[in-house]
Amino acid sequence: MIFDETTEGHLSSVEAFLGEVYDVVVDYDPMGMDEYWIDDKVVTINDMKSMRHQLFVLLHEAGHVILRHMPEFDNMFPDSKTSKIEILKEEVMAWEEARKLAKTLQIPLGKDWHIHVRQAIMKYVHWVRL
Repeated sequence: MIFDETTEGHLSSVEAFLGEVYDVVVDYDPMGMDEYWIDDKVVTINDMKSMRHQLFVLLHEAGHVILRHMPEFDNMFPDSKTSKIEILKEEVMAWEEARKLAKTLQIPLGKDWHIHVRQAIMKYVHWVRL
């Protein structure tokens, strides 16, 4: 599942992983919402963003796929559909699963990864405070 060392190759690696392991497809669309639709087994990615941004979002959404397929998911995130704290916890853990997946697929993550993750988590922190 390891493709060439371009961003496009890295995106392909994550797509192949999702398809082969979880039967999840990735849909790139200018109206993509950067979300994992569990019932449809689809990850949507907004393809109007930079390729690097798309890679980070895809890794993060793959993190959600991994978490939601864990047998202990409901115990790990009780009330994950209604509790802002549980949603925040899942978001943070999805970024961690994304990091692990990138390592497994030999996708290098640089400083821009850490900046992207911090910015994404801060959006949720602000949302939780509302």
